[in-house]
Amino acid sequence: MLIAALVACVCADPAPAAAPAAAKAPPGVARTARKGAELFGINEAVSIPKLFLDDGRISPAEEPALLAQDAAAAAHLGAAIVRSNTANYPYLDHLRLARSGWDWRRADAWVAAVQAAGLDALVMIGPWPGNATAGFTTAYVPTDLPAYAAYVRRVVERYDGDGVDDMPGLQRKIRYWEVDNEPDLHNSKPPKNGPQRIDPALFERPDEYATVLLASAQAIRQADPEAVVLSAGFFRPHHPQGAAYARAVFDDPAVVAAVDVFSAHVYFEEDGTEPLARALQLAAELLPGKPVWITETSVPSDPRKPHIDEAWQGKMVAAIVGAALAGGADRVFWHTLADPPWAKERSGAPFSTHSLLATTAPGPGSVVGGVVDKPAGAVYRRLAALLRDTDPAVYREEAAAGGRLLWTGAGWLAFWGSPSLPPGAGVITDLRTGEVLTAAVAPAWIASQK
Repeated sequence: MLIAALVACVCADPAPAAAPAAAKAPPGVARTARKGAELFGINEAVSIPKLFLDDGRISPAEEPALLAQDAAAAAHLGAAIVRSNTANYPYLDHLRLARSGWDWRRADAWVAAVQAAGLDALVMIGPWPGNATAGFTTAYVPTDLPAYAAYVRRVVERYDGDGVDDMPGLQRKIRYWEVDNEPDLHNSKPPKNGPQRIDPALFERPDEYATVLLASAQAIRQADPEAVVLSAGFFRPHHPQGAAYARAVFDDPAVVAAVDVFSAHVYFEEDGTEPLARALQLAAELLPGKPVWITETSVPSDPRKPHIDEAWQGKMVAAIVGAALAGGADRVFWHTLADPPWAKERSGAPFSTHSLLATTAPGPGSVVGGVVDKPAGAVYRRLAALLRDTDPAVYREEAAAGGRLLWTGAGWLAFWGSPSLPPGAGVITDLRTGEVLTAAVAPAWIASQK
């Protein structure tokens, strides 16, 4: 939750004129994004912490306006799509939606805020709250699968824009649906803050997740045959344990056929992009020819750790986006929008320094503060503006001594090292500061003179 007014925009320099026709994208790369603007997403950008709802700091009447602020901030940064999570706002998992008596107010408010800001939505559905599943059940597969499938159809039907049982005021259909979250994490670590005491190795096994994935995909398409179905975001496809889990899930050709997009999460703190390359290689192995979305990724900006600070995090925004696009990823979702103030209740919390913006502390008696761009936010904003009108089909990595370059059809993204300048290079801009450089030192944009 942003709970703040936006500060002045850090705008990118206008994108230069497109160069002559470029080579096609790497063979086998499939994309859902038709233009560069669609590549940029933010995970859980539009959300309100459960703590703030539970302790009364935010009333139900305040929720829609706060969600609208978050959505506006995400759009202002240049994001085209935002992702929800069943564990958090808007609570669209089967368990809690059914327990609420099918109370749609929070889900509808979330969709209304997202669409009013001109954003697309990736909506997660599943039987349980996706980040803490084992805290709610000892058996992952619902005992009543027909009832679960009916829930999936009911949710998709509400937001499919066909005029039948739609959400009041729905502006356009929701096209993208993700089935649950991080099943390999649930299968390898004990539940978060849950009362259950189970062996994680016996919980949400690959065959169990595959069962839910197949049932969900079928129900989604029954409600909307044009829907795009994503797998759950696998927690660590870049590690052997996560890769083995994903291979077991997609060992069945029926599961491969049920999924339109492979969803992956890639978190790391090393100074490089090798984990991302490993995740993309796994996706190409398991679902060849299908799009890959990096639905969660980010690095911290906590200066207490070696080599890590806000400037490094800004560099890594360009590194991750560039390496992902060069490796065939279709969309990249940064986690998340705004770091909270360093309050006692949040200090040391996971991802507390990973965001694009920083939230300043609120005044006495208020939950409303301000926001400022971190270098990561400045890079994200400039890069989204520069790639907005480009064609992802022409993206390709070009050989460069000393670093890595991505040709975009409108210029080059220097996303790693200090790459040698390509023929036709023009003005070089530092993506963190907007200043003109004399050499291409990542993160930088190289205008084209062609």
